[in-house]
Amino acid sequence: MELGSEFNLDLADLKISPDNIWTYLEDYTSVLGFDSGRSAIKHISVSLKPASSVMLPEFICESVIRSFDGHPITFYRLNTDFTVDTEDLSKKITSGCAVFLMHYFGAVQPSSILQRVLDLCAARNCLIIEDTTHSIISKPSTIGDYQVCSIRKWLPIPGGGVLYSKEDRLGIMKASHPVSENNERTYGMILKDLFLKGKLDCNQEYRGIFAFCEEQLDRQEEIYQISDLARFISSCFSVNEIRKRRITNYRILQSKLKEPGIFPALSLSDDQCPLSLPIHVSERDKLRQHLMENRIYCAVHWPFDGHCLEDRPFARKNAEHLLSLPIDQRYDEEHINYLADVISRFGGAIV
Repeated sequence: MELGSEFNLDLADLKISPDNIWTYLEDYTSVLGFDSGRSAIKHISVSLKPASSVMLPEFICESVIRSFDGHPITFYRLNTDFTVDTEDLSKKITSGCAVFLMHYFGAVQPSSILQRVLDLCAARNCLIIEDTTHSIISKPSTIGDYQVCSIRKWLPIPGGGVLYSKEDRLGIMKASHPVSENNERTYGMILKDLFLKGKLDCNQEYRGIFAFCEEQLDRQEEIYQISDLARFISSCFSVNEIRKRRITNYRILQSKLKEPGIFPALSLSDDQCPLSLPIHVSERDKLRQHLMENRIYCAVHWPFDGHCLEDRPFARKNAEHLLSLPIDQRYDEEHINYLADVISRFGGAIV
């Protein structure tokens, strides 16, 4: 049994679903597909005035920071429950800037926080870029002028991001980039599926493909539209089924972890769909190694990138202690029980 890491893909599962990610977003006036979430962000970034400043939450992936190269960046702080520190934001926000709003691990920022952010931005004519990568299935949008999402975090596709909005404030919602022809990650997902089913001994091969594809993505500077293959595959999975399975798995694992006194790092309401189940761990790297030895591969959100060290204490803490446990739609109760059992056998400190 193996949990976590990249998705696997069985070609026999590919049949258009009536409630796929594209029909889920059909109420939006404009929806553009890109080869990655960072390409979607770059599309906005190059549309901003060169001198426009960007406000980012302190806890953010480095790829987002790099997507705004050329723009002055200020980090605003978050509270320990991952909500926006609106007092800090109000002190730092400047007229005409772009405010990047993030939701975390499936939890949507509370309505009172969102209203305060909206008021601050309206008073200063600021653009709101809303990252829904962690929250798109919980709620596709809240107060953003534009929404961006890396749908590859949810689906077994070679690459994919979306940019969508109900009002094109900047006049940028048009396809102006070449269509990606890079589908190499698909080979890795297919090989992984064959390996997990015991049909082909190709563990090193698919891991090598995934590593190569990540290196390619990190080096890429160009912006591409989503590939035809990625768009097709992304149309083959039911959003409702993904939602149901993830919520079920989350609840099972949450219940299993209560006995040893382990709790999620933030709370989700019953109708919110988790990206993963994040926990704060005293000896995070030791636990992660213990899980890997049992073929459980957990993401770290996110390694600290070194930007503005003193202004990002919560980001630094998470870089050292946060671990994301996999609960996605690939798994059933047997998988989740295995994950909980392996965690229970860890000999180090968790909380």
